[in-house]
Amino acid sequence: MIAGPGELHESDLKALSKQVIAHYGDVWTAIHEETLTRLGRMLGAAGSPYLIPGSGSTCLDAAVLNMFEPGQRIVVPNTGFFGVRLIEIATSHHLQVVEVPVEVGAPVDPGRVADVIGGADGVLCTHVDTSTGVRHPVEALARVAHEAGAVCVVDGISSVGGELLDVDAAGIELLVTASQKGLEAPPGLGVIALGPGGRERIEARSRRPESWYLDLLTWDWYRTNWSWHPHPVTMPVNLVRALLSSLQRIDRTGLRECIGRRADLAKRCREGLRQLGLEPVAQAGCEANLVVAAWTDDPAKVQSALLERGIMISGGLQPTFGKAIRVGLMGRTATTEMVDRVLEGVAASLGSDVPGAG
Repeated sequence: MIAGPGELHESDLKALSKQVIAHYGDVWTAIHEETLTRLGRMLGAAGSPYLIPGSGSTCLDAAVLNMFEPGQRIVVPNTGFFGVRLIEIATSHHLQVVEVPVEVGAPVDPGRVADVIGGADGVLCTHVDTSTGVRHPVEALARVAHEAGAVCVVDGISSVGGELLDVDAAGIELLVTASQKGLEAPPGLGVIALGPGGRERIEARSRRPESWYLDLLTWDWYRTNWSWHPHPVTMPVNLVRALLSSLQRIDRTGLRECIGRRADLAKRCREGLRQLGLEPVAQAGCEANLVVAAWTDDPAKVQSALLERGIMISGGLQPTFGKAIRVGLMGRTATTEMVDRVLEGVAASLGSDVPGAG
């Protein structure tokens, strides 16, 4: 029950355990193409996404590298631990970063971004920062960016699969996500989806990015010229097969249904913790669905009590380090039964009764 990765469903474990096959040829390219098609449909992206071996942060690096050039100015809201990571990545690529402070537990205020965006080339923001469990208004931020002639790049690593987000409809130029959270697959795969404006931005660059692996035009060349091997590197075929298995399961249920169930589960978890005296970090109306963060005086005590019951949850990350617990609602343990077991363990650590138990 940590804030990612989640435990795999049995069908995805079965896909992961199959014998390795070649990363080229008719069998593989059919698997790869179906995976990209399902990802594109989930993300609301008409253009085929990129599936890149590596963590989500690999694709954040690629996103900044491809969308911006050294010396350009971008606005980055400091949403918490992963907002700081975006600032660090942007700085490493020699961009001028304008940091927008964000109150802990609150969503980014698009007005504050609008106040400083004049002359900027883009906005870079997390959709859900797991350090606080807050969902940020990236659609509104995209509108602010476009009104200023800038682009919007979104870190959706901890939101896709758990929150509704449509890349093309929202006008997001580039979205990054990863396999191990809301997509409920093993870690090791990053995803990049381009909106129409993202493709235009890449094609309008003054020069190619200073990377071979992370240059999306490298990946485009193989798609165009090597149909039997439509990517420049050896792909982790079993990770992709496990991801495809998960995407097929999500599609059978329906994405909106899956997100609705997760929202209900997150509400149950938040309300249960609140009744035990642990107030949610996220303010009302911006609570994320895949992770619940709650303030507590002694996170280590709560975590230890749960470990004794065979359940692992996450502690806080800055700015909630040492002040909060975080419960992940991902993978096969995202169930009512497991949330109730977490609440029972938290109650025991606090010497309280679970509300409603009798």
